[in-house]
Amino acid sequence: MDVLFLHTPKFHNYYKPIGDFSFILFPPIGLLGLADYLVRNHCSARIIHLGVEEHLHGPLDFDRMIDENRPAIVGLDLHWHFQSYDVIEVARKIKLKHPEVAVLLGGFTASVFAEEIVRDYPFIDFVIRGDAEIPILHLVRRFGRDKDLRSVPNLTYRENGSPVSNACSYAADGAMLDSLCFTDFTLMKDFPSFVRAFSRYVRMTGYSEALQRRILGKRSTFPVVIGRGCAYECSFCGGSHEAHGLMAGRRTIALRSPNSVVASLSDLQRFGFDTAGLCHDCCPSEEGDQYYIAIFEQLKQLKCPLSLQVERYSLPGRGFLESFAGLPGKRSSIALSIHSHSEQLRRKNGVHRYSNGALEEMLAIADSLGVHVELYFACGLPFESVQDLKGMAVYQESLHKKFKHLRTRTALIEIEPASPMSRQPDAYGLTLERATFAEFYRYHSQPANNHFQETGYVRCGLPGRDELRRFYCRHFCERIRAGAASPYICSLIELSRHLGVLSALDQVVSLK
Repeated sequence: MDVLFLHTPKFHNYYKPIGDFSFILFPPIGLLGLADYLVRNHCSARIIHLGVEEHLHGPLDFDRMIDENRPAIVGLDLHWHFQSYDVIEVARKIKLKHPEVAVLLGGFTASVFAEEIVRDYPFIDFVIRGDAEIPILHLVRRFGRDKDLRSVPNLTYRENGSPVSNACSYAADGAMLDSLCFTDFTLMKDFPSFVRAFSRYVRMTGYSEALQRRILGKRSTFPVVIGRGCAYECSFCGGSHEAHGLMAGRRTIALRSPNSVVASLSDLQRFGFDTAGLCHDCCPSEEGDQYYIAIFEQLKQLKCPLSLQVERYSLPGRGFLESFAGLPGKRSSIALSIHSHSEQLRRKNGVHRYSNGALEEMLAIADSLGVHVELYFACGLPFESVQDLKGMAVYQESLHKKFKHLRTRTALIEIEPASPMSRQPDAYGLTLERATFAEFYRYHSQPANNHFQETGYVRCGLPGRDELRRFYCRHFCERIRAGAASPYICSLIELSRHLGVLSALDQVVSLK
């Protein structure tokens, strides 16, 4: 085999209500497309999801995986920084037993820290920065012949013991994205198990799938590629416009055609998913409504029952909402990120794209059409005061009273590599706790570090971590909405779990 791709979740994490869990269960959206591109160009490629592998076959046996597939290159996606520890340790184990196999990393986090990774981890041979289709094909061909890597675009590698980075000269355009299939799950080993048990955000450790479906929900979902690049520069986002330029050399947005997106959605239905996410709205705001309407109308003609969650960065208009309301999927929703009720705070963080008044006008139209909207807020933004937090809680309550088809969700911001906050902490009044790859690696090596309530930075003169956690628990927790009593109820749930109540419930559910 030319390339064996291994997707590595973050295996061990801890959260009081559910205990030990794994997440980053979704491989990066582009991974299936990458395998598809290699196969179309007469190279052999396969994807193994290590979470599925462990679930079906017990403790991970890398010797068996290598012996069964005999790859020249093992490709590990290191897209989200949460994977940092697990990916590095998987690479270490593979190289220890199979030094003849080349280890390749890719993804946003690997791209940001490419030279640091190649310098400090001798068992990592290559990192592809940014888009990887052309680079990985060139790498496979060069690796099989003369091993002259100087002409492989976007590649970081080791020469005479030191990291060398070739120019980031390749970024996929719309034509390339349309030529790829991002939804051929036959390229993933044991894909039916992925669809049934891993197509969600988290997976609880040690409990049956039946119980997890009752606690975490029954939907099986997968995100669909709309395009690459971004027009915005949000303070906290590692996928912002400048970040794409710095780590991947991308300066323009590449969009897939509506026909190509609909083909992916049809694939998801065929493989057994019931929900799909049209996430990362990189479509220019002036074109957005018509772009999505073209997708919706095709889905209606196909009578595709897939439910959609459509993420929009700009406010959708009436035409979009009317078209969306007619989709066959019964649990479709629109996701909007307002981040804060304070328009001033939004401006300071580069996320002010519409006023509260315009938002509420749109919510009124959506409500009249029966369209469900999920509105996302954030805690921990730079420049956020206690009054901002209190005002956000009050604003959310007022929205719930006005709109019956609205759901609000709130998350704590966490530092992301290459985000404006990470690149310019002084400009945002921050002291960073994690800036280098080694710091992300060390942090994620500790399962007790809980990303749901960790920011990774200190805001000078603003609410600290403990105060932020307490406020979040009392006002924004999705599972327990009991005000000041929420932290105590959460601790009682944790105690009951330690006493075996959840395990007993699991046995009852499994018997049923």
